[in-house]
Amino acid sequence: MELNLDRALKEIENNKYFKVLERENLTKVSYRYNAPFVFDSPLKRELRGITFDRKTGSVVSRPFHKFFNLNEVEETKEERLRGEYIFREKLDGTMLHPVLINNKVKLLTQKGFSNPYTEKGEELLKKNDNLLNFTKELLNKGFTPIFELISPEFQLVIPYDKDELFLTEIRENKSGRYYLEEWENEIKERGIKIPRKFYGRLKDLLKLIENRESIEGFVLKDFSKKEPFPLFVKVKSPWYVEHHYAFTYLNNIPDHKFFNIFLQGRVDDIFSRVTNENLVREKEERLKKLTNLYTDLLSLVEKLSEVYGSSKFDEVFEREVKKLRKKYGRDFSKLKIQENYLKEAVRIAKTGGKYESYLGTKFYTMLKTKEIELLK
Repeated sequence: MELNLDRALKEIENNKYFKVLERENLTKVSYRYNAPFVFDSPLKRELRGITFDRKTGSVVSRPFHKFFNLNEVEETKEERLRGEYIFREKLDGTMLHPVLINNKVKLLTQKGFSNPYTEKGEELLKKNDNLLNFTKELLNKGFTPIFELISPEFQLVIPYDKDELFLTEIRENKSGRYYLEEWENEIKERGIKIPRKFYGRLKDLLKLIENRESIEGFVLKDFSKKEPFPLFVKVKSPWYVEHHYAFTYLNNIPDHKFFNIFLQGRVDDIFSRVTNENLVREKEERLKKLTNLYTDLLSLVEKLSEVYGSSKFDEVFEREVKKLRKKYGRDFSKLKIQENYLKEAVRIAKTGGKYESYLGTKFYTMLKTKEIELLK
């Protein structure tokens, strides 16, 4: 799928589930939250950190498209996956993808230009001339090597004992085509580390990882499907799911805990474990109502920050909060939005602080104390 910055921005116009980040001459587009309903078009599935040159509008760094867990969506249902496939081990780390800035390699994360993960990755690249030169070569030819950083410093579940960068895929920036499997032999000859591969049927892989510990799982790759992208499926080990996501049964989880899981980007892992499709649809619809209100509050904070400190602020604040209450009155039995929380979020936004994190925490609190409560 070919795309450019204009097309990406048009796709998410007025869409509160995506965000646009800018740094120097780069524009990065990514989702705010990870839930299946956010990715309702093929193009949106490309917007998970993809980075553009703001002047030319062309893609300069293209990480993975969004793909789903086994049984999470219709295309990943187990009964549909009857063939033989390539499986690559899924590492329990952080995805990094590079871009060239003034002929220097800069690593990015899905939602950031610079952070401890990118710094650690760049440190490892500088110590490995072979990998650094390989990365530059690909970037100069219009390809994005996609890496996974594993490190004891950033342990998620699996306790890795050393810092490493693994090459997990290579994408052509223009078309989005994947090349790791096609170029595997050359990559190995150059001494580049890639994840382990298994070839066979899904049922055999599931048996293989059924009782395995300290492994996240594998990514199924089906290249018989080519447009808009090949079929990739996350197949996680029971051990990993059990250790990474301790949660109550979906039908018993209260709204405030469910919303917190949403903030953490873990909803897809819960949905993929539940076979009752009616329950999944019911909970997804409930989550949509919660997140619609929350993201509208974020938008309101951004709007109010523009008049913060002016004589118009109180008037605009009262008018906009009233409109919000009217909009959501039919979905919520209680809608007591704490105005002091909202004003503090506006103040934080005005000063360039992390208002999303603050308001997310306070929205969770209002759900927990039932000041905000959805109709049953």
